Amino acid sequence: MSPIEPEETARTLKDVQEFDTRILALKRGIEGLADTHHLPELREELEKAKASREGLEADLDEIKHKQLKLDGEVDLLSQKIEKEEARMMSGTIMNPKELQSIQQEIFSLRKKRDEMETEDLEEMEAIDDLRAALEAAGKAVEEVTTEESEAVRAYEAELAEKEAEVARLEAERDELKKGLDEDTVEAYEKLLSTKDGLAVVQIVQGRSCGGCHIEFSRTQIDRFQHEEGVFRCEYCRRMLVK
Repeated sequence: MSPIEPEETARTLKDVQEFDTRILALKRGIEGLADTHHLPELREELEKAKASREGLEADLDEIKHKQLKLDGEVDLLSQKIEKEEARMMSGTIMNPKELQSIQQEIFSLRKKRDEMETEDLEEMEAIDDLRAALEAAGKAVEEVTTEESEAVRAYEAELAEKEAEVARLEAERDELKKGLDEDTVEAYEKLLSTKDGLAVVQIVQGRSCGGCHIEFSRTQIDRFQHEEGVFRCEYCRRMLVK
């Protein structure tokens, strides 16, 4: 390949840099795309909603088990009361003190059963409240799941679009780079990686670097005015073009 003119090299490098600037912006946009679509927040919200539902499920299982046990104890008390009442009414016990003792036992058992039945009703109310809360928690999980799914679809669509644009720009940039010699390309790519994606900058008003913004010496300024092509900033070493 025959060498190209310095002016053409400068123009090509400037165009290549413009492509790389656009590509870098797109890639940075891709890196922040998940945040743009609030994916981390939605995933965290979904995890919290699921954890809340699971906690309510565990509470409901525990209180249902407790109520089942309580119902069994109430049944046992009722059976015991019936047994003591049958003894008292059987007519086989004639001793007044023993009858009085049975009456007191029945009274005590009934009081304890009443207390347990009250507790049982409270547990039933708590179960109803938990079931309502669990239903609301389930709906919350469904809503956040739907929202997250929609956000993921939007994210994936935009990601595919941006990646396709990156691929297109990279292909055009690579085609342009074919017009540059290997040493120039190597120097450009090294600067691109060490100068935060900005290897080629313009000379600002003929006197300062568009990268580091330091003013040039009088000798350099005179050189820019009388020569064409690609120069180097003596401070940041970026490639300079007019």
